[in-house]
Amino acid sequence: MKVRLLLLLALAAAVLGAVLFLSDPVENGLPAPRPRPPAQPGSEPAAAARETPFVSASECRECHADVYDEWKRSYHGMAWTDPMVQALSNGFRMTECIDCHAPQPIHLTGVDQRVAPRSHARSDGVDCISCHILADGVSVAATRDIDTSGVADACRPVQTATMGVSTLCAGCHNQHETVDELDASGLDAECQTCHMPEVDRAGPRGARKGHSHVFPGAHSEEMHRRAVKLAVAVADGKVVASVTNVGAGHKVPTDARHRSYNLWVDAWDARGNPIVADQAMEDGEFRLYYRDDFLPSTQIAHGETRAGTWPIPEGFRGRVLVRLTYALNPEELLARPRRVFAVHSQEVQVP
Repeated sequence: MKVRLLLLLALAAAVLGAVLFLSDPVENGLPAPRPRPPAQPGSEPAAAARETPFVSASECRECHADVYDEWKRSYHGMAWTDPMVQALSNGFRMTECIDCHAPQPIHLTGVDQRVAPRSHARSDGVDCISCHILADGVSVAATRDIDTSGVADACRPVQTATMGVSTLCAGCHNQHETVDELDASGLDAECQTCHMPEVDRAGPRGARKGHSHVFPGAHSEEMHRRAVKLAVAVADGKVVASVTNVGAGHKVPTDARHRSYNLWVDAWDARGNPIVADQAMEDGEFRLYYRDDFLPSTQIAHGETRAGTWPIPEGFRGRVLVRLTYALNPEELLARPRRVFAVHSQEVQVP
């Protein structure tokens, strides 16, 4: 009996000690709870502000379904799962690729700093949390202040100057100086100008303006066709194909070293007989090469023109088709022309 009584007394003392410890968390080294917003006089109590950190992009879907769905089908949303990325990174055994394909929140590591890899939810890729969550893990960076005090457990959007400027993108996209290229172009534009165009959104309080989260870019044929212009002429015994960067503030192609623009020739004689098919033009590849290729960059800066040539065979008379194609990686280029897409094409007649 005495043993049982002693055990009961010990248990009661432990419970009482825990209650006293938790009653003053700051004094005992625990984080203090966030203060609740006070209720306005004569109104209903304000909805509870969110206190727990965001850990997954899926938490954003309930309130931001349209934005979430745009992000989910974007190449930010597929930054980890895209089969091409998986192949080029050897299943992310090339660990340096993880930084940009599953980054920690950039407002935690610093918007003007190289991003750092996270260890959880990597399949979400570059997610809502990567760009929007502030250092406290709860508050949300936005282009404007938004009052969400009437929504229980809502995020707390805070106007953050960096959300609308290219600095936001530099942690990942300046590894090959893409943001610096835009700055050097002299254009009055940010990355978001082209890659997050303004859209109309419906909401509980009516229509409002927002920004697309599809992030069109290297995978968008439309973006490529707007970025460059092709002009073909016959001069000095050659077919000359000039490619001008008319629409991209950064160089084209930019960022990844395995992307390339390429010029190809098909030619038929005056009777319609094929002379050449799918032949690469001289100096007709535009690319930032791998370091061990030891080749200078042939990227095309904003407003710059580069040209490829095809020497006309002696005595040739006929029709020449020039195609400018874009390849996301060398494997696509080797499989030409089935897997690369034509950006522009133009015919000339050799009299």
